[in-house]
Formats: sequence, structure tokens, C-alpha cells
Amino acid sequence: MEMQRHPCGIIYTRQFADFLRTKQQAEGERHPGELLSLEYTHCAEGEKAGSSWWNLEWISLFSVPADEKFDIGETPVFIHKQTRRGLKNRLLHFVNGQVLVKN
Repeated sequence: MEMQRHPCGIIYTRQFADFLRTKQQAEGERHPGELLSLEYTHCAEGEKAGSSWWNLEWISLFSVPADEKFDIGETPVFIHKQTRRGLKNRLLHFVNGQVLVKN
């Protein structure tokens, strides 16, 4: 498994980068002026403590600060500061049609 560490701290596999590229190629024409936004939440306390989930949506390029736009492989992606913090030193991988976030 080929892994890469992005300068923002996120670790990802080639399979994850390929997943983003494929999504961009398949849906990008329907989202002019938009960028993929990767979100990750890990619940530290309360009823859902220990649970985590990720989300990938399209957002307007106009709402993305330049310093929060990153290239994962060949795909530009918005990654909010909190998401970068939550994913730091975690591995993003894509296998069997699913995105996995591993410690």
C-alpha cells in the first residue's frame, strides 16, 4: 500500500487519491465554480463518544480561503482547519467502495 503524507499532516493512500480524482472527473462538470470539501468529525464526549464520520461535498470556490485548499494527488480539495487537526496522523484509504479512516 503506497502512502503519502501531505504537508498539512494528513496521510493518504494512492487509492484514496484515485477515489477523489474519479469523483472529480465524474461529477466536476455538474459543479462549475465548486470544489470538493472533505470534512471529518471525531466525537470526544457525550452519547457518540468515540464515533467518527467523514463527509465529501461540493462547495463554492468563493467560500474557500486559499490557505485551506490542498491537492490530494491531482485533485484540489478544501480541508478545514478542524478537519486537518482531526485527521492529523490518521490514514485515509479507499477499498471495496468505502473510505476508511485508520489510526
